Amino acid sequence: MQDVLFADMPISEREQHLRDNADQIVEKSYTRKFEQEEINKRRAELANVSIQIRELEDELAEVRTNIKGQIKPLQEQVGKILDELKAGGEWVKRDCYKFVDPEEGRTAIYSPDGYKIEERHITPEERQRTMFQQMRGTGTDNV
Repeated sequence: MQDVLFADMPISEREQHLRDNADQIVEKSYTRKFEQEEINKRRAELANVSIQIRELEDELAEVRTNIKGQIKPLQEQVGKILDELKAGGEWVKRDCYKFVDPEEGRTAIYSPDGYKIEERHITPEERQRTMFQQMRGTGTDNV
């Protein structure tokens, strides 16, 4: 069989002649070959679409960078909150108040709110009574 039927006819008339002379008409999918002009148009379309994709990818990268910049401090904040939740409170640095009880041999440190945050054995330097310790007494003195 021939590669091209009715090759001597113009393409515009060829389909009607094929229809009139075929044994059967069947619907079938196939690859239609491009003419050189169509190939050139598709290549130009490919170039334009590729340029648009590149521009959008650049824009996406910029947006992604901006959003990452906004997410980072939030992630750091989440990490800090998680650490505080694990510890049961926040880490602060404030003036605290040390009370030494030489009679019991104990030293306690209190927060500004009056809560004991540390208690330990008295050190040798703390065994020396201060004037405040002498004035304070034990709190059970009946004056």
